[in-house]
Amino acid sequence: MDKTLKAALESIIVGVVTIALAFLLFFIPVLNILVLLFPVPFVVVGARRGILGGIVSLGISCLVLALLVDPFLGITAFTLNIFIVLSLIVVYKKNLEMNEAIILSAGGVLLSALLFLQAFTWIRGESFFDFLLNNIKVLLQSNSTNIQGFLKQYQALGMLEEGYSVDRFIQRIIAQMKDLLPLFPSMLLINSLIMGSLSFLISRFVLKKLKVSTPYVPLFRNWSLPRGTGRGFLGIMLIAVIGTWMNVSNFDVVLYTVSSVFTFVFTVQGLSVVNFFLAQKGLPGVVVVLIMVVAFIFLPVALMLLGIFDQIFSVRKVYSGRSRD
Repeated sequence: MDKTLKAALESIIVGVVTIALAFLLFFIPVLNILVLLFPVPFVVVGARRGILGGIVSLGISCLVLALLVDPFLGITAFTLNIFIVLSLIVVYKKNLEMNEAIILSAGGVLLSALLFLQAFTWIRGESFFDFLLNNIKVLLQSNSTNIQGFLKQYQALGMLEEGYSVDRFIQRIIAQMKDLLPLFPSMLLINSLIMGSLSFLISRFVLKKLKVSTPYVPLFRNWSLPRGTGRGFLGIMLIAVIGTWMNVSNFDVVLYTVSSVFTFVFTVQGLSVVNFFLAQKGLPGVVVVLIMVVAFIFLPVALMLLGIFDQIFSVRKVYSGRSRD
C-alpha cells in the first residue's frame, strides 16, 4: 500500500476510534477522567506519520463530534487540542530533551486554552467568564426557593441577620466569584504544566511501545529543574513585588501567578527528593507511593522548601557521590 494512503487511512481510523472511545468513557464514572488524554492518539499519529497526519486525525474526530453532537462542541474540542498536538509532534520530530519537551507541551496546552477563550468570545459574543457567571446566576435564581429555606435556617441560628434576601445572597456569591478571577492565570499555568507533562509522558510511553525514538526521561526520583531556574523565578517575583509596591495595574496578579507556579514546581521537586531517599531505603513501591501521596497532601510547604534546598545544594548528587565513595 502507498505510504501516503496508509498514513491517511491511519489518521482517519485513529480519529474515528478516538472520538468513539471518548464518547464511551465520558459516561463511565471515574474512567471519564481519561477523556483528558484525548490529544494523545493524535500526537502518536503525528509523530509516526507527520504533522499533517496528526492534524487530519484531530480534525476528523472534531468533525464527527460536530456532526453528531453540536458544531460548537466540535470547534471547542479542536481549539483545546490543536496546539498541544502540534507542540508534542515537534518534540518528537526534534527529539528534544525532557525539560524542553515539558515546557513546549505545557505551552501548547496554554495556547490551546487561550485560543478556546478567544474563539468562545467570537462565537458567543461574550467572554467565557461572563457566560459562566451569568449561567451560575440563572441557576441560583431558579433555585431561589431552596436558597430561601437555607437562609432561614441560618437566620434562626443567628448566623445571618434578619431580612437577608435571596437576591442579596446571589449578588454576594457572584461578587466573590469575580474576586477570584485574578487567580485564574495561576490556575491556568499550573493546569498547563500538569496536562502538558501527562500528555508528553503518556504519548512517549505509547511511542516507545511502537519502537519510535523518544526523548530520554529520567526516573522521577532523579528529576530536577535546570540550574538557574530558582534565580529566574526569584528575579521575576522581585520585579512583580516592585510593580505591586508601586501600584502598577495587575502586577499583584503577576506576583500571585509567578508565586503559585514557583510553589508548584518546587513542591514537585521536593516530592522527587522524597522519592529518591525512600528508594535508597529499599521500601516497597506501594509504601513509597503512599508516603509521597500523604506528604503531598499534608506537607506541601515542607516539600517546597526541600525542593528549593535540593536545587541550591544538589543534595541528591552529594549523597550519591558519598555513597559511591
